[in-house]
Amino acid sequence: MLITANDTANFAVAFGFTPGVSIGATTRLKVTGSALRSKMVDAASPIVYGYKDNLAIFASSPPVFGLTNMVGGGGGRRGATEERERPTGRGTADDPDLPQGRSPVEIPEEPHAEVWEATPLTSEQLRNPINVIPPAARPRVVLRYANAPELLVSGLLDGGTELAQHAAVIDSPYGEGHVVLFSNNPMWRAETKGSYFLVFNAILNFDSLDAGKKPADK
Repeated sequence: MLITANDTANFAVAFGFTPGVSIGATTRLKVTGSALRSKMVDAASPIVYGYKDNLAIFASSPPVFGLTNMVGGGGGRRGATEERERPTGRGTADDPDLPQGRSPVEIPEEPHAEVWEATPLTSEQLRNPINVIPPAARPRVVLRYANAPELLVSGLLDGGTELAQHAAVIDSPYGEGHVVLFSNNPMWRAETKGSYFLVFNAILNFDSLDAGKKPADK
């Protein structure tokens, strides 16, 4: 088992130890040694044995995790600025947006996922699953950051919407082992005693971190 915390998570992600996990860029986020509220996502994980919801965690310039079910980052959520005004890609703005000689078909609704989740696989990705991460090998989100209005517990936070609801603690299978990623810093002097046991739990249960995990059906 490899445990990374805060900025050292960049090392694991950059060197490919955490398939399906990425770190996103931020523009306004400013967190300098603050206590932020977390929310329980997977209470069955051994990492949070003994914990309840709303744990305050210490963060300082935390990485913002993103998840996908595809190796190499494919299949993530679409950017907010992407335009899809003309699905066929043909004609001008004044022309009917219909394929020639074909009956019109409703555009399928895009898969939806929460901020801390990977976007569900599409039927096309399932038909050609060469880059799909097997269900048992996909990252498991244990804790996430709270919603923006309740995120700050104490300290300085600016641009918190860029961090809100993103995964805070991830258990990522790798080969026969695991990489545990902390966006927060669970052991910072004596200020974070409440989160010490997140690390101790991971160490004590290093060979059974899959306990309680419910892999996706596909």
